[in-house]
Amino acid sequence: MAATIILAWSVLLFSSFHGSHAQIPANISLGSGLTAGTNESWRSLSGEFAFGFYRLTGGLFLVGIWLDMIPERTLVWSANRDSPANAGSTVRLTYNGQLFLTYSNQTVQSIYTGASTSLGFMQNDGNFVLKDSNSNVLWQSFDSPTDTLLPGQYLVEGRKLYSNAKGNVDYSTGRFMLEMQNDGNLVLSAYHFSDPGYWYTSTSQPNVSLVFNSSTASMYLVSSTDIIHSLTMNISATPVENYYHKAVIDDHGNFQQYVYEKRNGSQWTSLWKAVTEPCYVNAVCGVYGFCTSPDNETVTCTCLPGYSPLDPSNLSKGCYPEVVPNYCADPSMRNFTVEVIDDADFPFMNFADMARIKPADVESCKKAVMEDCYCMAASLDYSTCNKKRMPLLNARKSPSTYGKKALIKVPIRTNATDVQDGDQKKNSHSRALLKAGFFTSVVLFFSSAATAIYYHPAAQRYRQRKNYSNATAVGINFRAFTFQELHEATNGFNKSLGRGSSGSVYGGILKLEDKQIEIAVKKLEKVIDQGKKEFLTELRVISRTHHKNLVRLLGFCDEDNHHILVYELMKNGALSGFLFREGERPRWDHRAEIVLEIARGLLYLHEECETQIIHCDIKPENVLLDSNYTAKIADFGLAKLLMKDQTRTSTNVRGTMGYIAPEWLKNVPATAKVDLYSFGVMLLEIICCRRQIELHRVEEETEADDLVLTDWIVSSLRSGKLEMVVRHDVEVLNDFKRFERMAMVGLWCVHPDPILRPSMKKVTQMLEGTTEVGIAPLVNAQL
Repeated sequence: MAATIILAWSVLLFSSFHGSHAQIPANISLGSGLTAGTNESWRSLSGEFAFGFYRLTGGLFLVGIWLDMIPERTLVWSANRDSPANAGSTVRLTYNGQLFLTYSNQTVQSIYTGASTSLGFMQNDGNFVLKDSNSNVLWQSFDSPTDTLLPGQYLVEGRKLYSNAKGNVDYSTGRFMLEMQNDGNLVLSAYHFSDPGYWYTSTSQPNVSLVFNSSTASMYLVSSTDIIHSLTMNISATPVENYYHKAVIDDHGNFQQYVYEKRNGSQWTSLWKAVTEPCYVNAVCGVYGFCTSPDNETVTCTCLPGYSPLDPSNLSKGCYPEVVPNYCADPSMRNFTVEVIDDADFPFMNFADMARIKPADVESCKKAVMEDCYCMAASLDYSTCNKKRMPLLNARKSPSTYGKKALIKVPIRTNATDVQDGDQKKNSHSRALLKAGFFTSVVLFFSSAATAIYYHPAAQRYRQRKNYSNATAVGINFRAFTFQELHEATNGFNKSLGRGSSGSVYGGILKLEDKQIEIAVKKLEKVIDQGKKEFLTELRVISRTHHKNLVRLLGFCDEDNHHILVYELMKNGALSGFLFREGERPRWDHRAEIVLEIARGLLYLHEECETQIIHCDIKPENVLLDSNYTAKIADFGLAKLLMKDQTRTSTNVRGTMGYIAPEWLKNVPATAKVDLYSFGVMLLEIICCRRQIELHRVEEETEADDLVLTDWIVSSLRSGKLEMVVRHDVEVLNDFKRFERMAMVGLWCVHPDPILRPSMKKVTQMLEGTTEVGIAPLVNAQL
């Protein structure tokens, strides 16, 4: 009897506890807050989702949303994925209706700033919303996704998902992106590289969105109200009543839909995947990495023969060459071999592809690789040998590569003692020649024959090999050209494409094997005279950059006094000509996308490439547009190659007038913040489609502030009349919220104090909408 009473009381207490917990008001009132490390959270009425501080390893926390009723507390959204917080940090819905994260060191990150909210609400679908007094949604987490979509969530045009850096270990922004493009195409890409995408839906209609249906958990693309493409429709066996669903872009670049059984589940199970062979994800193992997937599920990254990992703890970051031999040495001096990897492949990679040889077998393909000093590898696809240049990406071994063969040059390690003995023999031989009296005759011979030899074709080939040897000695991953080659390619440097602060640019056509490639050749002027070694060392830094928003350097010439760089041709010229031309201005949505493209390129230079690169001359003239009008930053990495006064346009000022950071007027050392200032000026120019300084404006309503764009925007914001800046641009007025946000980002960048300028990562996040934009200090100053 007593046991029965105790059991009854236990049941009653259990029921009372859970009943009272479910009845806790889901509304989060103004002034409410949470503290990291206290296990507090704001839960949905169902108890399935929680908003709060998600605990990471190492005592750090993310402000996030997670599934709270399964053992594997799965994070589905976070506000500070790239800046984890310490214990004691707080998140608070302030009394004036703003949502802020305050770190333990008192640094503040705004999650939402805008019109005053009245309450917050953690919904049962996993969406955290902020509403005004009329229950209108002012902000919701569904509009700023990280790597995950939930049923009921949309991915509208221009919105993106970014993978985590490393599974459930590192939640920071990774290397892969899922984008609902403005052209209606859903695309997966390795956005750090010049990657057009490795998976896409091939849909091309206006106003397309990815829908994750809340009742059926199926995913499809809609245009207006019509379904135009289905991703997952057959999922009736896993209804939302019994299963949790999520769609994630993972750290290996695949986009997958997962399910977890609510009652007896133990793990997430993949229901659908975009890429069926994981090694077909571009750059999944980085440069010179080798991807294998025997089970067609997991990815294993190793290095190609002759290469070592950049980070042994994370092999997906790629590899570097252990030694760099002279592949163009005389055949009798070859110090490399060609290794064959069975059931493997190097896929097609645009410029990396050279000549195709067919019919071919292993031996003929191997011979072709061995004899071409510019060829690094080849893919033997049955009877076709496809030769490859550096850098090598996407080497893979997967089910669909069975029967294929990958061939790669592998250096032969040289014994240090042998090298020393060889040097001693050379020195001994030289002394013998001197004693015999040959030195004088040799000098006389070369003096009389120098002119003829210089222009002889054999000598041209020798200089080309010598230049290539210099380049490979410091690890440069592109081709060394002779001056004669570039003279012929440009028809004697006859077609001028323009002149910049660093030199003149000429157009040309380069003939490589069976291809013709349009190129832009820049003849550098006033290069710092520190010798070939320093010049090649700086080129090494440039050669290791790979990003879709950087102009690609194809090669160089460092012959006598000629310092020439060879780039891919940007057919649509400089951004300045595109923006400031007469006639109809470029579309607003295209201008907004160009801003993002430039921001991503600068972010890569500042924080993501192997060596930080500060551009020092960001302006519309140094942003070029390719055949698809994609923006690419040019002239990066040249600051150290040019003489100190080369980029000056006014006494003691580096950079270009109008884009110069104020601190440079004091001759302080360059930091990344000088690029932030220049970018801010250019951002405002792009969104307003006018120059920063216009001294000859003749409109009757022009006021003094109109002459300087930055001043005009600041004064317009202070007076609450920002729309006057774009009053003649209907497209912008119809999308005014985005314009206002981007203008505020620009003002943050041009703050006179470099300390108050945000980092390029923060700027990119604000532009993408993943981080809220606060009021720039310039707007509140001197009121």
